[in-house]
Amino acid sequence: MNPLSPQAIDSLEQQLGFPLPPFYRQLLSRFGPGRRDDLELYHPQDIAALYAHHFEAPDQLFRMYFPFGCNHHTQEIWLIRMDDLKVASLWHEAHPDDYADESWVGGERWLRQVEPVLSPPIQALVEP
Repeated sequence: MNPLSPQAIDSLEQQLGFPLPPFYRQLLSRFGPGRRDDLELYHPQDIAALYAHHFEAPDQLFRMYFPFGCNHHTQEIWLIRMDDLKVASLWHEAHPDDYADESWVGGERWLRQVEPVLSPPIQALVEP
């Protein structure tokens, strides 16, 4: 996982034709897209191909919910609810019609749960 610069994220937004949610931009600049252990932060260009088919109306994908990553071990997907920018980890079999009933929290609160795995331990950075 290599962090993306703000300029690289801006360029991706231009290519995609829409702005990325601020919390997702923060994750991309802090961690970068990719996989660490069982956790994966999606590259912005990969999201539509992964998730558009889950929605009866594909325009819901980025208008209502923004999937930005997953936990492969627990089979949870990570979503941002676009109307209030709250974040949730939902079981991958959950139907979009049921998303509203899930537990949605602020991005920083959600991040405290997954950051220890996304961020390499300090020892790993100093050991040869």
